[in-house]
Amino acid sequence: MRRLVWSSESVWLVVASPSPDGGHEISLEWVAGRLDTEPRVDVIDPAVLTATGFRLREVLLAAGPVARARSGDLWDALVGAVFRCTIPLGCARTLYRDAAVGLGAGYDTPVGREWVFPAPAQILALPEDVFDAYGLTRVRDRLRSAASIVRGMRSGWRHLSWNVLYSCLAQMPRDGSLIAGAAVADLSGDYRFVVSSDFLIRKQVHAGDPGSSWPENALRFSFRWQAMTGIQRSDWTLLLLAHGTRHALKTVP
Repeated sequence: MRRLVWSSESVWLVVASPSPDGGHEISLEWVAGRLDTEPRVDVIDPAVLTATGFRLREVLLAAGPVARARSGDLWDALVGAVFRCTIPLGCARTLYRDAAVGLGAGYDTPVGREWVFPAPAQILALPEDVFDAYGLTRVRDRLRSAASIVRGMRSGWRHLSWNVLYSCLAQMPRDGSLIAGAAVADLSGDYRFVVSSDFLIRKQVHAGDPGSSWPENALRFSFRWQAMTGIQRSDWTLLLLAHGTRHALKTVP
């Protein structure tokens, strides 16, 4: 699995490959821009999880460690969060890539041509029929809101604490708290920002532990998830969201 991690300062190719010891390893290749902006990579080993006796822990242990490259750019993180929180995963990846190829910028990499998503200014200037042509009608307003926020903040977001940044982004209309949580988790590596009732978390828990009594109700599920994961909720959440896909570059797209 490969993708570009990009910002206004640089573009990096991130490639995930299976590790002999289980899980995946990540390699980084500079593509363009500044060399001193290498993405930060987090490696989470499920062996650190202390909630023994749960089938979910055994499932994650069998899958092995997860390596994940953080986003270093607010727009990159917000675009991924908008797609993740609005469109089913498989469809989101296709629409994201189609829009990047058709509207974004392309870069030559050691593994071929890759593209990045169009910039905020481009998104704000796109007519509605172009959104429709690329299947982005559902995310059009959310992308425009995110683009306006990014243009307004410029680089100032880098000087905010993660909690303050989350509060600012959560004011976005249409799923603001969901999008803010996913974006800040991507930037910070702290997956406690992903809401505990998140649909993908619930889906992965029920798939990984199908014979359990996990609640279907989102609020009741949230209480139980927080109680089980405790201070390790970030590790549990990242490992669970990566389970099944195992590319671990970003949860979405």
